[in-house]
Amino acid sequence: MGNLSEEDKKLFREAVKGTKRLDYQYPADIEVAQKQRKKSLWKRRKRQQLEADHPSDNLIFEPHTPVTAFESVEFQRHNLKPQDWKKLKKGAFKTYWQLDLHGETVESADRILMQFIQEAHHQNARYLIIVHGKGYHSESDTPALKNLVNSRLRQLPFILAFCSAQPKDGGTGAVYVFLKQNASSY
Repeated sequence: MGNLSEEDKKLFREAVKGTKRLDYQYPADIEVAQKQRKKSLWKRRKRQQLEADHPSDNLIFEPHTPVTAFESVEFQRHNLKPQDWKKLKKGAFKTYWQLDLHGETVESADRILMQFIQEAHHQNARYLIIVHGKGYHSESDTPALKNLVNSRLRQLPFILAFCSAQPKDGGTGAVYVFLKQNASSY
C-alpha cells in the first residue's frame, strides 16, 4: 500500500472494521476458478453455435393436440424466468421482428418461418411476432398455419417461449415469441 498517511490508514481500518480476512490461497484457487469458468463458457458457446448452425439436428419433438382457430397456444421451457413469461404474455416488449404468413402454403410458410427465426436469432433479436391467421380459409377443421407454427416453434432449441398474442396484435391468430440470447452476444 506504499506510503499512506496515518489518517488514510485510520480511515482504512474503520472501513474494514468488522470484516474478517478471507482464507484462500490466491494463485491456486483463483486460477482454477477462472479455468473452470472459461471451460464452461467455451462449452456453452460451442453448443449454442452447433444449435444455431444445425437447428434441425437438435429438434425436440413434443406431442401436442392440434388447436382450433380460437384456442390460445402456449409453450415455455423450464428455464424461463417468470417475469419474462409475464412480459411475453402481456406483449410488453418492442420489436421490429414481425412475420405475416397469411396466404402461404404450409410448405412455403415452413421455409419462410425457419429462415425468419434463424435470421432473427442470428441478429440477436429477443422478441418476435408471428402472424399465422386463424385459418378461416383452411381446408380442414384445424388451421394449418397456426398448427405449423405451434409445432415448429416447440422443436427449436433457441425458442424459450411463445404464446398467443394480445387482441391488438392478432389475438389467437398470432404468437409472441421469446428467443434465447445468441451465443455471440456473450
